[in-house]
Amino acid sequence: MIHAKNAIPDPLSDVSGAVIMALQKRTEWGVEQKALLEQLQKMLLRKGYIRFCGKTSFHHLASVGSSCLYDVPCNKRGHLSAFRGKRVRIVCVGSERLDSELMAGVFK
Repeated sequence: MIHAKNAIPDPLSDVSGAVIMALQKRTEWGVEQKALLEQLQKMLLRKGYIRFCGKTSFHHLASVGSSCLYDVPCNKRGHLSAFRGKRVRIVCVGSERLDSELMAGVFK
């Protein structure tokens, strides 16, 4: 679980951030936006991001394209345990009613 007070705003200052920003600015969900999302997912996988599902209430990322940074505690368990002691970017790449499909990786 990530408490909202521990989430750090994502500066979106890198190449991945530019694609995330484009997804956040979308006003519709069409072919162009789906292509952007696919591009983002491939980009993140190449950077070593992991994919996992989580409750929107646990991660506070409910809409596709929402993201935040998070300093993973050294005693963290679960999906983010591989990133203990590091700052990660968490991005929502899929959303249903109560669950989100998320990707996380080290933020440099």
